[in-house]
Amino acid sequence: MLRAAALARTTPRGVCGLSRNSVATLSPSTKSSLSATTAVSPSVRTLRTAATQSERTFFTRNVLAARPTPLLKTQKTAGVKAVAKGKGYSTEATVAVEEELPLKYGMLYFDNAYPLKMGWWDVRYSLLRPGWKSLERKAKTELVPPENGMPFHFKIGGIEPRLKDGGMFVHFSYVHPKSYTTKEALREIESRCEQHLISHDHYMWFNFQKVRAFLVKGAPFLEDMASRYPNSRIRIEYTGDLGVEGLYSLFRKYGKIMDITLLPPVKDMPRQAILQYNFMRASTSAKSCLHGAEINGIRLNVTYERTLQSNAIWAWLNNHPRLSVPLGGMVLAGVSFVIFDPMRVFSMHAKITQLFNMNEYSVLRWLRKETYGRLTRTLVESQATGWHERENDEEILRNWLRIPPETFAIVHGPRGSGKTELVDYVIKQKKHKVVIRCEELANARSDSELLSNLAKQIGYIPLFQFMTTINNMMDMAITATTGQKAGLSATFEGQLKKILDTLTIAIQQASPTKEMSNISPEAIMKKIEQTIEEKTRRAEAAHDSTCLPTTSLTSKRAERRAAKRKQKQEESSWCDPDDIPVIVIDGYMSREKGPHTKELWTFLAEWAAVLVENHVAHVIFVTNNVAASKPLAKALPSMTFETVVLSDATLDSSLEFVYKHLDRDEYPDLIRTVQTIGGRLTDLEMFVQKVKSGMTPDDAMNDILTRAVVEVRKSAFDFDSKDDKVLNWSTLQFWTILKKLAS
Repeated sequence: MLRAAALARTTPRGVCGLSRNSVATLSPSTKSSLSATTAVSPSVRTLRTAATQSERTFFTRNVLAARPTPLLKTQKTAGVKAVAKGKGYSTEATVAVEEELPLKYGMLYFDNAYPLKMGWWDVRYSLLRPGWKSLERKAKTELVPPENGMPFHFKIGGIEPRLKDGGMFVHFSYVHPKSYTTKEALREIESRCEQHLISHDHYMWFNFQKVRAFLVKGAPFLEDMASRYPNSRIRIEYTGDLGVEGLYSLFRKYGKIMDITLLPPVKDMPRQAILQYNFMRASTSAKSCLHGAEINGIRLNVTYERTLQSNAIWAWLNNHPRLSVPLGGMVLAGVSFVIFDPMRVFSMHAKITQLFNMNEYSVLRWLRKETYGRLTRTLVESQATGWHERENDEEILRNWLRIPPETFAIVHGPRGSGKTELVDYVIKQKKHKVVIRCEELANARSDSELLSNLAKQIGYIPLFQFMTTINNMMDMAITATTGQKAGLSATFEGQLKKILDTLTIAIQQASPTKEMSNISPEAIMKKIEQTIEEKTRRAEAAHDSTCLPTTSLTSKRAERRAAKRKQKQEESSWCDPDDIPVIVIDGYMSREKGPHTKELWTFLAEWAAVLVENHVAHVIFVTNNVAASKPLAKALPSMTFETVVLSDATLDSSLEFVYKHLDRDEYPDLIRTVQTIGGRLTDLEMFVQKVKSGMTPDDAMNDILTRAVVEVRKSAFDFDSKDDKVLNWSTLQFWTILKKLAS
């Protein structure tokens, strides 16, 4: 009865829904059960049941502030002393006295829990994002001390990650004891968490730095704006007067401060300051913990400062164009030299060695013949050696190609005499060759078109012709603003020289005489003769080996391997004349008037002279201009040229050429027709083509004559020209000469 009465006096009204009078009127059995429930115990029991593990949700401070403050019922003992009547002793009993304490909430911020999200390109944000359950388990088991080891009945309420800032918020609840103030209790909780992290040495594997814990003093602004990312500079807005010392004392605990700048005050606007940390982790912790905090009645708003100031190097480059523009040109030239020049050399080397030419592979030639060749009509192939007059010229060129390069070869002849066909037939079996068609270059309408055509012919890829136009425009703009040329514009001569120099490098890589520039032609010729003799000896040995009896398979393979190794070693020192590159400049000086034609002929002659003087390649000039030897003599003085002069074929040779392509029985009498057409190779080829297409010989002859008359009138009387002063002869003079030639 004494215990029940004490319990009734100490139990406040409203606990468990019972008042003091209700407790007094309870039955003995009910009182005993109630006493057992409220027995003395060190545990704590709350009136509001805590949420279970599955019912916990992630919440913010604003949500928690809207909840009604629950009460916590704690037990403390009270001693009651009684003296027994008639007994010589006294007894002492304890009773449980329950009191109500407020339950409060707070937040902790754990820094360095995740990598910082530096921008939209940072993929670590999605790769390292853990699940909610693993996050909560990590916070409870590793970062946050155990609940039974924390003071003030510490309970974790929820976890909220901040992946952009690289940390997480831990919501917790605690008891507000009377012996501690709220500030002291929170400081004690923060101190316990820091001691726990220090004692366990929690290092994160992605940056090998420790995890830090801070008490959240404000109301964090939890945003997910895509354009805002952490920065080591933060902007602080506050109402009041804090000064540099006040700001330093508040923000120093989160990291080492580099500088604090107080911005000039603006009327009716809060004060602002820019604070610079040494590390970005410090700024994220300061923003997460102090945003929305009130310090002595002063509210703080903390945001990341956007770096808008330009780079110092970029500003210097903009302020010094006379130095920055040439430096930029040097950088671009260096990039071109390191990256694009090797690509161009490889492309030109593949063009010289016919690496991607289908006609160089027998399998591809057969496949093309059996597929595409069956669907198209085969044209008449030019037979440059079909005439007796051309066999001697062909032999001259072949013998000249067997000696070391030391001079030019010039093939003269009128238009249509078969110069190009003769040269193409002679170099058909050459492995390394380059053909430059000068008529296509001379007929170009602009410098860029000329360079583009030349680059296509020799495989100069990539050209980047548009960059020349951009550089010229930039040079003009800089000249107009600064008064001095920046040197960005490239002249036609400079671009042409660069293309030819690159072609020289590619030719040297393919030439077997690239390292013989200091050797005399006689020594090179001796080496060529040794190579030819060795090739002949091997061919005879291979022929004789086919007649010998076969040996065992194993010994035969071993002999082949040894022979191949020995052959490679010997061939490395060979100088095969078939491997010396041949450069054919077709249509040289085909046009003397035109934009940059004079520079084109001069550069081609000087470039060819360099190749010949260094014994790198043979150079053949094909021209119909009798004055072509003058610029060539200037480029390569004191040297005699190998000259081949082609003329029209005789009547017998012309008939032999025609009957080689047409049936003699079907067309028995073609002497008059061929005699009228003449011995010009192109006219004879056109005649054969027209007859094969179904025309009669007379009709084909008349068509060729009509075309020739049109060309003669056009050249003689210059019908296309509007200026009569262009002609250097009169009509009477022309007809007089024409009659004398016809007679």
